[in-house]
Amino acid sequence: MEQETKQNKNLILIIVILGIGCLLIVSIYVVKVGLLKNKQRIVEEEKAMLNVELLGLFENLYDSSEMFFDYRVDNYGNVEAKNVKVRCKILNKMGDVESSVLDNFGSIASNSAKVGEVVTLNIPFSQYEDGTYFCYVESCENCEILYRNIPDMIEFYDF
Repeated sequence: MEQETKQNKNLILIIVILGIGCLLIVSIYVVKVGLLKNKQRIVEEEKAMLNVELLGLFENLYDSSEMFFDYRVDNYGNVEAKNVKVRCKILNKMGDVESSVLDNFGSIASNSAKVGEVVTLNIPFSQYEDGTYFCYVESCENCEILYRNIPDMIEFYDF
C-alpha cells in the first residue's frame, strides 16, 4: 500500500510537471505571436519624415518680373514620400503675407535629399527687407512633416 501511494505521488508529480511545461510552451507561443503581430503593425505604420530648408530667394536675372525660391527637401524616413507639396512665403515686417506660392514637388526617395525651385512674381525688396521668407512642406502622402512635431514651429508655419 505504501508503494502504491508512492507511485500515485510520483504519477501526480509527473502530471503536474507536464502540465506546467505545456502551459509554459503555450504562453511562450502566445507572447511570440503577439509580438509578431505588433511588429507587423509597426512596419505598416512606417512613414517618411520630411523637412524643408530654404537655400535662397533670388531675382530672375533674365526676367525682372520674377523671383524664385531655391529649397531642399530632406526625407529622414525609410520610405518614399509621394505627392509632396511645398509652400513658400514672403512676409513683410508686419508679418503680413506679401507672396505665397505652392510647388507640386513630387516624390522623394527614402533617406535622401532633393533640391527644388519655385517661381513667383517679383516683389520690391523694400517690402520684405525687414520681414522674412521661408518654405515648408504643406502636404504629402505617406509622410509626417517634421515641423508639425514641434509645437513652437506649428505656430510659425500654420497661420
